[in-house]
Amino acid sequence: MSAPLPAWITYLGRLGQFAKGLVYISIGLLAAEVAWAGHGQARGSRGAMRAIAEQPFGRALLVVLIGGLICYILWRLLEVFFDVEHRGRDAKGIALRARSLVVAFIYGGLTLGAIKTLLGASSRGGGDGAARDWTARAMAQPFGATLVVLIGAAIIAGGLYKIWRAYSGKFEKKLQLGELSARARKWILRICVFGLSARGVVFVIVGAFLFQAGLQSNPQKARGLTGALEALQTQPYGRWLFAIVGLGLAAYGIYSGVRGRYGRWESA
Repeated sequence: MSAPLPAWITYLGRLGQFAKGLVYISIGLLAAEVAWAGHGQARGSRGAMRAIAEQPFGRALLVVLIGGLICYILWRLLEVFFDVEHRGRDAKGIALRARSLVVAFIYGGLTLGAIKTLLGASSRGGGDGAARDWTARAMAQPFGATLVVLIGAAIIAGGLYKIWRAYSGKFEKKLQLGELSARARKWILRICVFGLSARGVVFVIVGAFLFQAGLQSNPQKARGLTGALEALQTQPYGRWLFAIVGLGLAAYGIYSGVRGRYGRWESA
């Protein structure tokens, strides 16, 4: 185990995880609310931002959330360019750092949407529309449809890996829960497994739609988080599946908060 990271880098990571957790808790609870009511539409990250802004003191909370998301983006960029978690320069390390760059880009778009929401501008360009737009741009390139198929397959594999990581307990290496009682530790780990698994399921659904879009050379088949949640509603027992995955995403938000509070902030 290497030495702990400098304090300011650790603070960036912790604040970023708290902000990320709040976004997922909002998405998950909104989905569970729709499932409970039996009507309405799923809302992704942009919808969650609007819902936060509509609450009492919501605009102030949104300002705090934007600050936290900026911290998360900076943390990811430090992973990419300064290898603060010592991923290394082998193939696996480069792949992990490349993933951090993609994540920073995604959360950059989310933060921009939050800023637009704060300023009163429309941020409805995200979600499925954004997924379809970039899929169309990718398909316009040489071998674009093949690239989209490969990306879809990679997202499916990533989702399955997240589910495996949850049930194998590998995520526990990133947590330091020794100060908690055995009972509290057991329940926190159960919530974390539930949350990580639900996020993995959503990744598999998003990847499957993207894979299908590539095979059919039809970017309109691509879906983002909102579309993945809506797809659950159309299945047998879809209302219950939607509720379970929604609560699972909220549980993933709790996991992010736990990671922020009890995370092991040095290289694994």
